Amino acid sequence: MEINKFPLKIILYKKDEMIYFSQLDLVRILERALRRSNLPLVFTQGFNPRVKMSFSSALKLGVEGRVEVIFYFSQKISPYKLKEQLLSQLPAGLEIIECVE
Repeated sequence: MEINKFPLKIILYKKDEMIYFSQLDLVRILERALRRSNLPLVFTQGFNPRVKMSFSSALKLGVEGRVEVIFYFSQKISPYKLKEQLLSQLPAGLEIIECVE
C-alpha cells in the first residue's frame, strides 16, 4: 500500500545545553515533539513504526550548529503551520531557523 508523502525541510540550530545531546537523542526529541504537535505524520512500516524523517548529516557531540531535517507528512501542510506548531514543542536550545517545501 503506497502512502502519499509530502516532505518539508526544516533547518534547526542546536545550541546551549542541547549541544550535549547526541544525534540519537535528537531523533527521539524531534519524534516526541512531532507527536505532541498533532500533525499528520507518516510512519515507517513494520513491527515498531517510527516517525519518518531524514537527516542530511549529524553534528558531533558538544558542537553548536545547524541541522537539516526532512519530515514527511500524509497531508500537505504549510511550512508556517509546521514551524508554529513544532516551535512550541521543542526544548530550549533548539531553534527553527528555516522551514521550506
